[in-house]
Amino acid sequence: YQKVPAIVQVCMDEFAKHTGRAYHLFDYVGAPDAERVVVLMGSGAEAVDETVQYLLAKGEKVGVVKVRLYRPFSVEYFLNALPTTVKNIAVLDRTKEPGGIGEPLYQDVVTALSENNHVSFNTPPRVIGGRYGLASKEFNPAMILGLFDEMRKVSPKNQFTLGINDDVTHSS
Repeated sequence: YQKVPAIVQVCMDEFAKHTGRAYHLFDYVGAPDAERVVVLMGSGAEAVDETVQYLLAKGEKVGVVKVRLYRPFSVEYFLNALPTTVKNIAVLDRTKEPGGIGEPLYQDVVTALSENNHVSFNTPPRVIGGRYGLASKEFNPAMILGLFDEMRKVSPKNQFTLGINDDVTHSS
């Protein structure tokens, strides 16, 4: 398993030669000096990408990391994708792990950062996690803008849900 990420990247590079479309295990889009970054995988990443483009045009220091290979999770490739200026990371999972202390991608990001504190970030980034798109609920730019706004707060909500009126645990 330790060799799989590098092998997959070689295959992605070969794919790019034939198609002109380049992919990486973790694709970063955004400001090179981003302070707020969303990490997610799947179709929701494109909606976040579009919102990032909108915010970049307004001078915001934001970005998105699109996870292309989740397992095995490559800490090295992930950390290399993040700008060293990142202060706040929001990890979005499209799953709910009842009884868990966080969703799978969130847990991997937190672990990758905590076990590799030698990586030089300007300041250690704060990580929050949440869920989106459960039961095919809508996931739109307004929700993403709200998430980027939440990330600015001194104490942003953690373990939140987007697009769902959660009247039971009040995580909306």
